[in-house]
Amino acid sequence: MRRKLKWYQKRRYRRIWCRIWFATKRISGYSLTIFGSLLVLYFIAAFVLSHLTVEGINNKNAGIKIYLMKSGVHTDFVVPIQHSIKDWRKEFPVANTGFKDSTTKLVSIGWGDQHFYMNTPEWADLTLQTAVTAPLGLGPSALHATYYYEVLDDRPVIALHLSDKQYQQLVHYIERTLVRDANGKSIYIQATMPGVVSGNDAYYKAKGSYSLFRTCNSWINNGLKACQQKACYWTPFAGGIFYQYGK
Repeated sequence: MRRKLKWYQKRRYRRIWCRIWFATKRISGYSLTIFGSLLVLYFIAAFVLSHLTVEGINNKNAGIKIYLMKSGVHTDFVVPIQHSIKDWRKEFPVANTGFKDSTTKLVSIGWGDQHFYMNTPEWADLTLQTAVTAPLGLGPSALHATYYYEVLDDRPVIALHLSDKQYQQLVHYIERTLVRDANGKSIYIQATMPGVVSGNDAYYKAKGSYSLFRTCNSWINNGLKACQQKACYWTPFAGGIFYQYGK
């Protein structure tokens, strides 16, 4: 049989619970303050470091023309499909696309979180799991390859001219990002969710994990450094890259 508490015991327990409640509220307040402060520092660091320039060599007379193409918050490299230095169809077979069109001339290559790529064709499809795991670097990554006939004119584009050596450096940078099977082949990722692929694109397993500090745009930025092009000291956003080129 439950023993009834006396009035002074009830008041004592009430005081204890009040102290616990106020302590929890104080800790929550501190946590929110710390989180907010870290978030502000993150954006300050992103702004400052994206405005610090890593100088490169952009020779307008170099023979290989590539592009940086911005799509929303994302940036891609756009490179020739076929060149004496690299035939990208060996890494990203046209047979893996829906259209299987072998007449295109360019391929855009971007890196990002695999779960986001595979499960978020539209922002409305973003799930809590993807929203949490992607910024924290908890999931695998992928390379997205899209074939084009020509550079799109409905979005910001930067043209760069690379020497053979610089293009080889960029090729090696992208190649090192790919995860390969036992035979050294790139690993195709089958998209199962409607809207993830448009017919002229495909996804491939990649190394590394997407996070707040290693984003699709910082991957592009590091690629620019790898092939001796002007870049930010560090940037998680596309705006930093395009700022460096006056766009």
